[in-house]
Amino acid sequence: MTPIEPRRVVEDWAERSCEANDRCLQELFRTVLATSAQLPPEQRLVMYDGGDEAARAPLGPLRKRLDARRNTKPKKAAVQLQVCTPFDPAGFHFGKIRNEGERLLRLRLAGGEYQLLTNKFPLFPSHMLLVACEEVPQQLTLQHLEAVTQLVTATSAFCAYFNSWRASASVNHFHCHLIEELPPVAALPLAPHPRPPHLHCAGAPAGFECYTPQGYPGECYVVPATGSAPLLSALVRAMQAANQPHNLLLTPRHVYLWPKPAEAPPRSLEMYPETVGGPELLGSFTVYTQHDFGSNPKPD
Repeated sequence: MTPIEPRRVVEDWAERSCEANDRCLQELFRTVLATSAQLPPEQRLVMYDGGDEAARAPLGPLRKRLDARRNTKPKKAAVQLQVCTPFDPAGFHFGKIRNEGERLLRLRLAGGEYQLLTNKFPLFPSHMLLVACEEVPQQLTLQHLEAVTQLVTATSAFCAYFNSWRASASVNHFHCHLIEELPPVAALPLAPHPRPPHLHCAGAPAGFECYTPQGYPGECYVVPATGSAPLLSALVRAMQAANQPHNLLLTPRHVYLWPKPAEAPPRSLEMYPETVGGPELLGSFTVYTQHDFGSNPKPD
């Protein structure tokens, strides 16, 4: 397969075969990973493959992961007050990246332009970032939702997850995480949600079903990936208006939505060293020490 030039915008992503798109994304990641491996750590664009050396073990229906390397990632800003915080051109954003090697691919999705960037500290196989070329805040609009859905449903091996501001996002510039893995939560069977949101208020068609993963220890709403973008956009707008943090997982078949409390329970960080965000809600808990790995941290 001929590699796609990073500066050329790919217009026909949704028309290409899933196999071709999978292969394209896999080759992009593996090429930059192999190149980085030949460089000293301070020059690497990708430090390691998130799926290679980390020890893994079951954690109920989910999993725990031991990987001290992740603890070298810079910490995000502690002060995040509003889910809908305006974009700050003076702060760090992805438009300030000067190393063109970080820009792997440009795509036109749902009428907007996006770029695929390297992720220096991956948690999953082929872990990359999809970023809006437009300098806009970390808020999931209908266009962004349609774009990410278009990206993922035209693959068979990749999923994407989104962290809102106040829900573990560290850069206030629209981006989501692309991973080559069906995460643990997506392997759980689905059952009708006992307390679905007021879907009729968001324009859901008659008979529209909302599901939840069986055995999942948290609140999660699941809807089909195809045709659900307007409904999900309305639900997200309602959470934005209520200043409620939220996370999403988009797979080729379903979209998972987690509304989260504005404040984490006080005992959470005693049990687990991170603020629970997208990776943990997807079912993958990463700890840094053998002590924590052996003590079975559980979601709160």
